[in-house]
Amino acid sequence: MTRFFSIILLGAVALLSSPALAAPPLKLVVFDLELDDFSAGGPLAGESAEETERLRKMTRLARELLAASGLFEIVDAGATDEARVAQHWLRKCNGCDADVARAAGADLSFVGLFRKISVMEQVLEFRIRDARSGELVNISQTDLRGETDESWRRALTYLIRYNLVEPELARRGGKTER
Repeated sequence: MTRFFSIILLGAVALLSSPALAAPPLKLVVFDLELDDFSAGGPLAGESAEETERLRKMTRLARELLAASGLFEIVDAGATDEARVAQHWLRKCNGCDADVARAAGADLSFVGLFRKISVMEQVLEFRIRDARSGELVNISQTDLRGETDESWRRALTYLIRYNLVEPELARRGGKTER
Protein backbone atom coordinates (compact mmCIF):
# COMPACT_ATOMS: atom_id res chain seq x y z
CA MET A 1 0.00 0.00 0.00
CA THR A 2 2.87 2.40 0.80
CA ARG A 3 4.43 1.60 -2.58
CA PHE A 4 1.13 2.51 -4.28
CA PHE A 5 1.02 5.94 -2.58
CA SER A 6 4.70 6.52 -3.43
CA ILE A 7 3.99 5.86 -7.10
CA ILE A 8 0.97 8.20 -7.01
CA LEU A 9 3.04 10.90 -5.27
CA LEU A 10 5.89 10.60 -7.80
CA GLY A 11 3.41 10.80 -10.68
CA ALA A 12 1.82 13.91 -9.22
CA VAL A 13 5.21 15.59 -8.72
CA ALA A 14 6.22 14.76 -12.30
CA LEU A 15 2.95 16.12 -13.65
CA LEU A 16 3.10 19.33 -11.62
CA SER A 17 6.71 19.98 -12.60
CA SER A 18 6.12 19.57 -16.33
CA PRO A 19 7.11 22.60 -18.42
CA ALA A 20 3.59 22.94 -19.84
CA LEU A 21 2.15 23.50 -16.38
CA ALA A 22 5.10 25.52 -15.07
CA ALA A 23 4.64 28.35 -17.58
CA PRO A 24 2.09 30.90 -16.47
CA PRO A 25 -1.14 31.04 -18.47
CA LEU A 26 -1.31 33.65 -21.21
CA LYS A 27 -3.86 36.39 -20.54
CA LEU A 28 -6.33 36.28 -23.40
CA VAL A 29 -9.32 38.47 -24.22
CA VAL A 30 -11.88 36.38 -26.10
CA PHE A 31 -14.18 38.84 -27.81
CA ASP A 32 -17.72 37.83 -28.72
CA LEU A 33 -17.76 35.74 -31.88
CA GLU A 34 -19.04 37.59 -34.93
CA LEU A 35 -21.05 36.70 -38.02
CA ASP A 36 -19.83 37.89 -41.42
CA ASP A 37 -22.76 37.08 -43.70
CA PHE A 38 -22.11 36.89 -47.45
CA SER A 39 -25.17 34.76 -48.22
CA ALA A 40 -27.83 35.91 -50.65
CA GLY A 41 -29.87 38.52 -48.82
CA GLY A 42 -27.92 38.03 -45.59
CA PRO A 43 -26.39 41.50 -45.40
CA LEU A 44 -29.81 43.07 -46.02
CA ALA A 45 -31.74 40.85 -43.60
CA GLY A 46 -29.17 41.11 -40.82
CA GLU A 47 -28.41 38.61 -38.10
CA SER A 48 -31.38 36.44 -37.09
CA ALA A 49 -32.33 35.84 -33.46
CA GLU A 50 -31.28 32.21 -33.91
CA GLU A 51 -27.84 33.25 -35.21
CA THR A 52 -27.40 35.74 -32.37
CA GLU A 53 -28.17 33.04 -29.80
CA ARG A 54 -25.86 30.57 -31.55
CA LEU A 55 -23.03 33.16 -31.48
CA ARG A 56 -23.59 33.66 -27.72
CA LYS A 57 -23.40 29.89 -27.13
CA MET A 58 -20.24 29.54 -29.21
CA THR A 59 -18.57 32.50 -27.49
CA ARG A 60 -19.30 30.93 -24.11
CA LEU A 61 -17.98 27.56 -25.33
CA ALA A 62 -14.77 29.14 -26.72
CA ARG A 63 -14.07 30.84 -23.39
CA GLU A 64 -14.75 27.63 -21.47
CA LEU A 65 -12.54 25.47 -23.70
CA LEU A 66 -9.64 27.92 -23.66
CA ALA A 67 -9.83 28.41 -19.89
CA ALA A 68 -10.13 24.65 -19.28
CA SER A 69 -6.91 24.06 -21.22
CA GLY A 70 -4.96 25.73 -18.41
CA LEU A 71 -2.92 27.59 -21.02
CA PHE A 72 -5.00 30.75 -21.05
CA GLU A 73 -6.44 33.04 -18.42
CA ILE A 74 -9.54 34.65 -19.88
CA VAL A 75 -9.61 38.42 -19.37
CA ASP A 76 -12.89 40.33 -19.50
CA ALA A 77 -12.92 43.34 -21.83
CA GLY A 78 -16.62 43.98 -21.30
CA ALA A 79 -16.11 47.42 -19.77
CA THR A 80 -14.55 48.90 -22.90
CA ASP A 81 -16.10 51.90 -24.57
CA GLU A 82 -14.80 50.84 -28.01
CA ALA A 83 -17.85 50.98 -30.29
CA ARG A 84 -16.56 48.27 -32.61
CA VAL A 85 -16.53 45.80 -29.71
CA ALA A 86 -20.17 46.49 -28.87
CA GLN A 87 -21.21 46.48 -32.53
CA HIS A 88 -19.28 43.25 -33.30
CA TRP A 89 -17.07 44.83 -35.98
CA LEU A 90 -13.64 43.74 -34.73
CA ARG A 91 -13.20 41.55 -37.80
CA LYS A 92 -12.97 44.74 -39.89
CA CYS A 93 -11.06 47.13 -37.62
CA ASN A 94 -7.53 46.25 -38.81
CA GLY A 95 -6.13 45.26 -35.43
CA CYS A 96 -7.94 47.59 -33.01
CA ASP A 97 -8.66 44.49 -30.91
CA ALA A 98 -5.02 44.52 -29.76
CA ASP A 99 -5.47 48.01 -28.27
CA VAL A 100 -8.60 46.91 -26.39
CA ALA A 101 -6.85 43.75 -25.13
CA ARG A 102 -3.78 45.72 -24.00
CA ALA A 103 -6.00 48.21 -22.13
CA ALA A 104 -7.70 45.26 -20.38
CA GLY A 105 -4.30 43.90 -19.25
CA ALA A 106 -4.19 40.94 -21.64
CA ASP A 107 -1.23 39.48 -23.54
CA LEU A 108 -3.33 38.41 -26.53
CA SER A 109 -6.61 39.17 -28.26
CA PHE A 110 -8.89 36.56 -29.81
CA VAL A 111 -11.30 37.53 -32.58
CA GLY A 112 -13.43 34.75 -34.02
CA LEU A 113 -15.95 34.88 -36.79
CA PHE A 114 -18.27 32.63 -38.67
CA ARG A 115 -18.28 33.64 -42.34
CA LYS A 116 -21.55 32.56 -43.91
CA ILE A 117 -21.36 31.98 -47.66
CA SER A 118 -24.70 30.13 -47.70
CA VAL A 119 -26.78 28.09 -45.30
CA MET A 120 -24.73 25.03 -46.26
CA GLU A 121 -21.27 26.58 -46.65
CA GLN A 122 -19.54 28.46 -43.86
CA VAL A 123 -16.07 29.16 -42.52
CA LEU A 124 -14.90 29.60 -38.94
CA GLU A 125 -11.85 31.83 -38.53
CA PHE A 126 -9.78 32.85 -35.48
CA ARG A 127 -7.31 35.71 -35.35
CA ILE A 128 -4.97 35.94 -32.37
CA ARG A 129 -2.93 39.13 -31.93
CA ASP A 130 -0.13 40.10 -29.60
CA ALA A 131 -1.69 42.88 -27.51
CA ARG A 132 1.58 44.81 -27.21
CA SER A 133 2.71 44.80 -30.84
CA GLY A 134 -0.60 44.25 -32.62
CA GLU A 135 1.08 41.52 -34.69
CA LEU A 136 -1.01 38.55 -35.77
CA VAL A 137 0.42 35.45 -34.10
CA ASN A 138 -2.19 32.94 -35.26
CA ILE A 139 -4.76 32.82 -38.02
CA SER A 140 -6.73 29.60 -38.17
CA GLN A 141 -9.76 28.59 -40.17
CA THR A 142 -11.86 25.61 -41.09
CA ASP A 143 -14.80 25.03 -43.39
CA LEU A 144 -18.05 23.69 -42.06
CA ARG A 145 -21.31 22.52 -43.55
CA GLY A 146 -24.74 23.31 -42.23
CA GLU A 147 -25.98 26.10 -40.02
CA THR A 148 -26.65 24.18 -36.82
CA ASP A 149 -25.45 24.32 -33.24
CA GLU A 150 -23.74 20.97 -33.77
CA SER A 151 -21.79 21.99 -36.89
CA TRP A 152 -20.65 25.26 -35.30
CA ARG A 153 -19.69 23.48 -32.04
CA ARG A 154 -17.67 20.85 -33.88
CA ALA A 155 -15.81 23.45 -35.94
CA LEU A 156 -15.08 25.55 -32.85
CA THR A 157 -13.90 22.61 -30.77
CA TYR A 158 -11.71 21.33 -33.63
CA LEU A 159 -9.97 24.65 -34.23
CA ILE A 160 -9.36 25.35 -30.55
CA ARG A 161 -7.92 21.90 -29.93
CA TYR A 162 -5.79 21.41 -33.03
CA ASN A 163 -4.79 24.98 -33.91
CA LEU A 164 -4.47 26.63 -30.49
CA VAL A 165 -4.23 24.29 -27.51
CA GLU A 166 -2.15 21.42 -28.87
CA PRO A 167 0.37 23.67 -30.68
CA GLU A 168 0.80 25.75 -27.50
CA LEU A 169 1.29 22.60 -25.43
CA ALA A 170 3.88 21.36 -27.93
CA ARG A 171 5.64 24.74 -27.85
CA ARG A 172 5.82 24.52 -24.06
CA GLY A 173 7.09 20.94 -24.19
CA GLY A 174 3.91 19.29 -22.96
CA LYS A 175 2.15 16.22 -24.31
CA THR A 176 -0.56 16.38 -26.91
CA GLU A 177 -3.07 13.67 -27.73
CA ARG A 178 -4.33 12.92 -31.22
